[in-house]
Amino acid sequence: MSAHHRHPPSPVVLLVYPVTLLLGSLFSIISPTARASRGHTTASSPSGPLAPSLAADLHISESPVNYFARKNNIFNLYFVKIGWLWTTLAFFSLLLCQPAYRSSSSSSQTQQQTRPRRILQASIRYILATSIWYLMTQWFFGPAIIDRSFVITGGKCEQVLNEVGKIGSEESPAVHLETLFSAVACKAAGGSWKGGHDISGHVFMLVLATALLSFEAIGVGAFTAPSVTSQANGETTRDRKPSDPTSPLTSEQLHTPGTMRTWSLRLVWSVVGLGWWMLFMTAIWFHTWLEKWTGLSVALASIYIVYILPRTLAPWREMIGLPGV
Repeated sequence: MSAHHRHPPSPVVLLVYPVTLLLGSLFSIISPTARASRGHTTASSPSGPLAPSLAADLHISESPVNYFARKNNIFNLYFVKIGWLWTTLAFFSLLLCQPAYRSSSSSSQTQQQTRPRRILQASIRYILATSIWYLMTQWFFGPAIIDRSFVITGGKCEQVLNEVGKIGSEESPAVHLETLFSAVACKAAGGSWKGGHDISGHVFMLVLATALLSFEAIGVGAFTAPSVTSQANGETTRDRKPSDPTSPLTSEQLHTPGTMRTWSLRLVWSVVGLGWWMLFMTAIWFHTWLEKWTGLSVALASIYIVYILPRTLAPWREMIGLPGV
């Protein structure tokens, strides 16, 4: 059978993100539970090496009513804070398991020649998205772009700066101000990171990650590979189609290409689904309206460059390709 693929999804699908933020923001205003959980104090959260910059102004009381309003909820700790790790695992499961990237002895010579190009272009797309995420949330020749924008708009590590002022010039301050130009360093020094515009790192990362995986999964998931047949006891059998209802798997079926493809897509859509839910929770409980919408804008601009622009700009398409094409 010859391989084919459908047209890539319309950019209109990206409207799910502003709609999600809008609904979450409205819920945070009209819900008595959300209003009861909001306090007048500000807080900041430490973030690990794989975490996005967190809100400087969370507006959440010490004992929030809703579980998802707690910064230490299990989904925030083990999914969002290492969100790019989950994104990476899901992405590479597509490269390893999907017919668009897997070699097959039954594939035509043309198809086998295009697979290395698809893998290279998919890798370039992943590297581009990862680089944008890293520069925005982790490092940009020093503090990340989100932290730099926070400082540029008037933010500072308030409590520590006050303490440094009290020390005076007689003693050289133990805390160097240049090391406090990030939320992580400020929190580690016991300071309060506030006063500026804090682009929502959660919104940025969750939108970028879920959109990346969705475009990739739709592209390669719609790709129809040649049917794989095997000989067992003199009989020819076909792999189960991914769209078939789930049923108990034998040990032989568990390792067939069709089953690997199915579980790969399940992993991807599980990450996307949980990512969307945590985006909705972020829209309800964290950040100001403007901080959430600037995080969304940066993420959508990144997705446009990687997945939408190649459709109309041929030289760029030749370089980074389109999923499944």
